[in-house]
Amino acid sequence: MTSDTAAIPKRSDKPRVLFVDDDPLALEGLSRSVYREFKADLAEGPEAGLGKVKNDGPYSVVVSDMRMPVMDGAEFLSRVRALAPESIRVMLTGYADSEAAMRAVNEGRIFRFLNKPVTPEDLTFTLRACVAQYDLMRREKELLEKTLAGVIRVLSEMLHLANPVAFNKGARICQYVRHIAGKLGLSNTWQYEIAAMLSELGCLTLTPDLLAAIHAGKPLTPEHERSYSQHPQIAHDLLARIPRLELVAEMILQQKEVPSELPRSLSPDAESVRRGAQMLRVSLAFDRLLSTGSERHEALLALGRNPVEYNAQMVAALGDFRTSRGPTELRPVDVRDLRTGMILNENLRSTTGMLLAAKGHEVSPALLKTVRNFVESGTVNGTILVTVGAGETWVSKAAAR
Repeated sequence: MTSDTAAIPKRSDKPRVLFVDDDPLALEGLSRSVYREFKADLAEGPEAGLGKVKNDGPYSVVVSDMRMPVMDGAEFLSRVRALAPESIRVMLTGYADSEAAMRAVNEGRIFRFLNKPVTPEDLTFTLRACVAQYDLMRREKELLEKTLAGVIRVLSEMLHLANPVAFNKGARICQYVRHIAGKLGLSNTWQYEIAAMLSELGCLTLTPDLLAAIHAGKPLTPEHERSYSQHPQIAHDLLARIPRLELVAEMILQQKEVPSELPRSLSPDAESVRRGAQMLRVSLAFDRLLSTGSERHEALLALGRNPVEYNAQMVAALGDFRTSRGPTELRPVDVRDLRTGMILNENLRSTTGMLLAAKGHEVSPALLKTVRNFVESGTVNGTILVTVGAGETWVSKAAAR
C-alpha cells in the first residue's frame, strides 16, 4: 500500500459534503472530482438543497453554485447558516459573480469561494481546508460544552455544600421546569433547567436557618426580607460572567418580576429569557405553596386564579406533575447508614445545632461525605427519619443495627 492510498480515509470515515447546483451534469462532475476522499450528496437546486440539510445532515461542507433559480447561492448559503451553523459553506462563482461572492464572504455567510470552472485539485484542496475548519469548530464546541458542564457542576456542588436547603429547593424547581418545558414542547431546555437548578445560587449569602424559615413560610424581619430579595441579583452577577450563561443569568434575575405586556415581536433571546423567567416564577410559587402545606390541586387552583402573575399555560402544564419515584416507605436510619438517594424526613443537625440538611433534602455524595466527616469528629450521631424505596435490601439491615 502506497503512502498516497494510506492517506485516503476509509469509506465509512469520509467527510460528508453536499453539492447544490441547478445543473445535474455539473453536480455529477463535482462528485466525480472528489469521490476518493469525500462522500458527496447531490441536490438539484436550492430548495432540494435545504431539504437535504434539514433531513439528511449534518454535512461537514455545503458547496453551492451562485446562479440558481428561485434563490441565488448567497441567499441559499445564508439559509444553510441558520439551519446548520456548524457546516462550512463554499460558493462556486463565475467571473461576473465575483463581486457578489466577495460581499457574501465579508458578511460571514461563506468560508471560501471558488471561480468556475474549478479543477479537481483546487476543489479537493479547498474541501480539505473546510473539513479541517469543521473539525476544529466541533472540537472547540465540545471543549466549551464540557467546560460549561464542569462549571455548572462545581457551582451546584458549592451550593450543596454551603447551603443544602437552597440546593434542595433548586433541585425541586428543576423538576417542575423540566416538566413544564416538556409539556409545552420547548427546545433548548438545557438553559431553562440550568436556570432552575441555579435559581437559588444567590442564597449562598444566606444562613441555612433563614432559608429553612423561608421554606417553612415563617414571617421574616424587614432585614431578612431585604437580604432574601437580593439573591436573584447576586446569582445574576455571578453567572453573567460565564460565557453561554448570559441568558440563564437574565432568567434568574427576572424570576420574581410580574410579566408585563411587551411588543409582539421579540428577539429569540429576549423571548427565551421571558419564557424562562415565567417558568421560574410559576415553579417557585408552586413549590412555596406545597412547602407550606397546600395539596397539589389546591396549589394549582391558587395559581390559576391569578393569570396576570402566573402564566396559565405553565400552571396547567403542572396539572399532571408527579415526582419520579416508585413505592417508598419511611424508616429510621442511623446517620452512619445514610445512602445517596434517601430523602430526609426531618432536619439533619449536628450536636451543636448546625443545620446540615433540611427536611425533604435528597442525600447526595457531597452531603454523604460531609455527614461522615461530622460522624468521625463526633458532632453527628443518632438516627434520622428518611424516605427510601420500598424493598431495598439494605434498609432492614440499617434499621436493625
